Parts: sequence; structure tokens; C-alpha cells
Amino acid sequence: MWRYLIAGLLIGCVMVVLSGCAAKSPVASNGFSYASAAGGDCGAFMTIANPDGQADTLLAVKSAVSGRAELHTVVKDANGAMVMQRVESIPVLASGTTELKPGSFHVMLFGLNKELKVGDTFPLTLTFQKGGDTAVQVQVKEKN
Repeated sequence: MWRYLIAGLLIGCVMVVLSGCAAKSPVASNGFSYASAAGGDCGAFMTIANPDGQADTLLAVKSAVSGRAELHTVVKDANGAMVMQRVESIPVLASGTTELKPGSFHVMLFGLNKELKVGDTFPLTLTFQKGGDTAVQVQVKEKN
């Protein structure tokens, strides 16, 4: 009897220790976008916090409000103009934050299937290399 009790306690302790070793998924917050017409395109922005001690990578984004969602950044072209460019991934620092903001890394939503009005919210699903899928709510606000 004692043998089973001790074995159960040992297994429980091992489970607790191993659960503390599991990678922690990045967390996205403060998602926002600007009001846009149906059929149009718009950007989405947010803060991604990575509580894990290892870096991760944002690989993809999905949205039900658009026909296509892509990861983008802004770069200077050969003429010195700032232009958007699609990227395959966005690095997420270990134990740090990554800002997706206007003029930098961001999400582009193409072919909106409905008008985005000030005050609306919609979800985005972010896919991370290590952390898997996580959702963020995006608040539609007026562009200043």
C-alpha cells in the first residue's frame, strides 16, 4: 500500500516540475486597427509579450474579416520612399516584447469582407513557431 502511495507522490512531483518547464506562449494585447470600408485593406497593430526565456517567431496570421492576412514591414526603397513589404516571419524576443506598429512590423488585412467601424472589435489568430496559436482582439479606432 505504501509503495503505491509513494509512487503516486513521486509521479505527482515529476508532473509539477515538468509542467514548469513547458514553453510559455507569447501573449498579444492592445490590438488595434483603423476604420476601413468593406473591400478595402487595412493594417492591424499590437504588442506581443513573450514570457518565455527563449525567442519565438510569429509565422502567420488568420482573420475572418478579410480574404487574406499577411505579415508586413516598412522599408526604404531604392528611391528613398518608405514602402510596405511582405515578410515571412516576425521575430519575438525572449522574455521581451515586440511591437507591431504603423511604420514598422504589422499585419495587413486584404479584401475586408465587411466595413470596420469605429468601436467594432474582431479577433486575429496568430501562429507562433514554438508557442502555437493565440488569439488577440483588435479594436477599431479612428485614425488621428
